Amino acid sequence: MFQVSMQAQLAQKQSLVFTPQLQQAIKLLLLNNVDLTSYVEKAAEENPFLDVKLPEVTRGIPMLPVSSGRVADQSGYDPIAMLVDKSGDTFGAQVFAQVDDLLSDHAERAIGYALASHLEPTGWLLVALEDVAAKLGADLSRVERVLRKLQRAEPAGLFARNLRECLRLQLTDTGEDSGKMHVLIDHLGLVQQGALPELRRKLDCSKEQLAGYLRQLRRLNPKPGLELGGSHTAPLREPDLCAFKDAEGEWAVELNNSTLPVIKVDEEMGRKVRKLIGKDADREFVRGSLGTARWLTRAILQRNETSIKVAAEIVRYQKPFLDEGMQQMRPLKLKMIANAIGVHESTISRVTSSLTMQTPQGCFPLKAFFSAAIDSNCSDEGASAWAIRNKIRNMVGTEPRNRPFSDDKITSELNSQGFQIARRTVAKYRKLDRIPSSSQRRRSYEMMEPSMRG
Repeated sequence: MFQVSMQAQLAQKQSLVFTPQLQQAIKLLLLNNVDLTSYVEKAAEENPFLDVKLPEVTRGIPMLPVSSGRVADQSGYDPIAMLVDKSGDTFGAQVFAQVDDLLSDHAERAIGYALASHLEPTGWLLVALEDVAAKLGADLSRVERVLRKLQRAEPAGLFARNLRECLRLQLTDTGEDSGKMHVLIDHLGLVQQGALPELRRKLDCSKEQLAGYLRQLRRLNPKPGLELGGSHTAPLREPDLCAFKDAEGEWAVELNNSTLPVIKVDEEMGRKVRKLIGKDADREFVRGSLGTARWLTRAILQRNETSIKVAAEIVRYQKPFLDEGMQQMRPLKLKMIANAIGVHESTISRVTSSLTMQTPQGCFPLKAFFSAAIDSNCSDEGASAWAIRNKIRNMVGTEPRNRPFSDDKITSELNSQGFQIARRTVAKYRKLDRIPSSSQRRRSYEMMEPSMRG
């Protein structure tokens, strides 16, 4: 017969316990400098022993709450205006200066600053007006009126919420041609498809007239904000890190301290409070709050040190890119950086998930420096996928308009240069960069230059 019995045994095993502090430390690695500032500010509101000095904000200004629909008193003091940097010729400075020119009412100007703080470098406004109205405590209709005024800014097309609105804002003619252009803009899908007969029916025009409208359409700028000095690598916020050459000509990395909060533990207040309280529960609260403040200070210091180490190793590895540009980007994997600084791959993944770094080549998210390797006869380590994508973009940009390069042609050219790449990979990279197929590009060229048609 079977016998059932219970016995007590001792056994040792290793396990990782996700304590609240460990979870917070992991969360800190996922935050960029702006988000870290918000996190620390909230922590300081709950902990009386945390002394926090917030960074000066010059981009992505916070939207302050409106009291009774007003943000400025009768004296003309405007708290949002105090946060806006309108000096210099940066993108933000030029936009905010135009807000001042277009809006004279203080309350409207505050709404204008809030809208301008969310403007993309392309000039587009992608934030929902409902969200702006809710955060400001203002009527949606008032926010819409302010937006219409701001859409008179230069260059034309700023503060557009989509491509069609951006193009319409650039139409200056109010005659019959303007009406035809509005119809053409309403049917951009047909333009992309190259459906010329359908477009002629929609516009009720001849081939020659359609060619003229298409030429006018091509002269419009879908990204007017770039005329103010922006670029496709311009950050939507200040960079978290900066890479530069020091006085000795060596590459160095530092945190952008202008976007970081300064945190201190008010130990003196802690000592004074401990002398005044008598209840055990109060002493426990003080002890816990001081401990949390000290831990948070150490954790943020550790987060900053880890960020610097990761960025410095990326810079060391990607020196050719920093010196010469995208074509010299080396293939890089998370594991290589993890091994170099002695941490786990997951730590590298978290650090690079949201941080950006300013370089002489532009401002890039850290994850942009990582890419797979493509076999190359020119290098034992292979070529970076980013470098290959850049080559594809350059080839398409210089292709003959009457015979655009097919994916097979691009693959053959890359193979002849020593890069072992398949046609499907070329097609994948082309689609990632939103480059139309060769047949679609040919139709686009024909619409710009009707004389190309046989």
